[in-house]
Amino acid sequence: MCRVSRFGGGPRITRQEWIKYGALFVLAVVAFGVAALALSNPRGPSEPATFVPASPAAASPVAAAGGAAAGAAAVTATPLPTATASASATAAATAARLRIELPARPVLLILGDSYTFGVGADRQDQGWAYIVARTLGYPTNIEGEGGTGFAWGGGAKDDGGREFEVRLREISRNPRFVPNLLILQGGQNDSQLNNPDELKTATTQTIEAARRFWPGVQVVVMGPSAPQPLAEELRNANTAVRAGAAAANAPFIDAYEAGWFTRTNSPGFDADGAHPNTAGHAYLAQKFLEAWAALTK
Repeated sequence: MCRVSRFGGGPRITRQEWIKYGALFVLAVVAFGVAALALSNPRGPSEPATFVPASPAAASPVAAAGGAAAGAAAVTATPLPTATASASATAAATAARLRIELPARPVLLILGDSYTFGVGADRQDQGWAYIVARTLGYPTNIEGEGGTGFAWGGGAKDDGGREFEVRLREISRNPRFVPNLLILQGGQNDSQLNNPDELKTATTQTIEAARRFWPGVQVVVMGPSAPQPLAEELRNANTAVRAGAAAANAPFIDAYEAGWFTRTNSPGFDADGAHPNTAGHAYLAQKFLEAWAALTK
């Protein structure tokens, strides 16, 4: 308590009061320090303070994006251009799929329509399939039948019942011939369907059937490959066959998109408006072998 000085000079503070006021002052300083510390680190009592050093990696958008899950305060990275990366990934995936691992002892079956039969060439053995077989040198069976296709069974009204799958099933009944490589050529006759979905489905089913008939067989599809101007009429069929091959994860050799037959070279390769002549078959074989080399390298 305060005491009044006997000299009338105002209140005099005792020694005990000095001690009390000093203690209060110390407590106030401590309380102020605790409050300041709490404001400088607004975390729960069990959360340690984290020091995040600056670094070139942390400053980059990629690094910031990689650490975004660490906390809400992570820097939002500016999206990087992905079109090129996506295109590259797609191209790489396609390239990986479009490969043929040549067996130690290749046995080849080439099945198709009148082109594979050799129609248009002066002699049948001058057809593109025969040239390919001789060049590759594998044991090969060539099965060409005019008017047929993946979905078109032959005949003027698609009533021939000779679709590619039917023909493959017949061949598979011969136990003495077991191909491990299969080339399916066609699509020209399928254009008569005017039903791309049906053609796509038939192409996929044909490839899958071949794999059931000969487990492990590797299938390559070559689409319509007619000289101009017929080639332009086969565009939709080519698209459908290509889509069917893609759905079955089979390599597709796209003669149409690659522009094998042009308005400039077609007159020298055309036999009758629908088939290549002898030179056209030789040219077709050459282009096919170039594509085959790319698939097998």
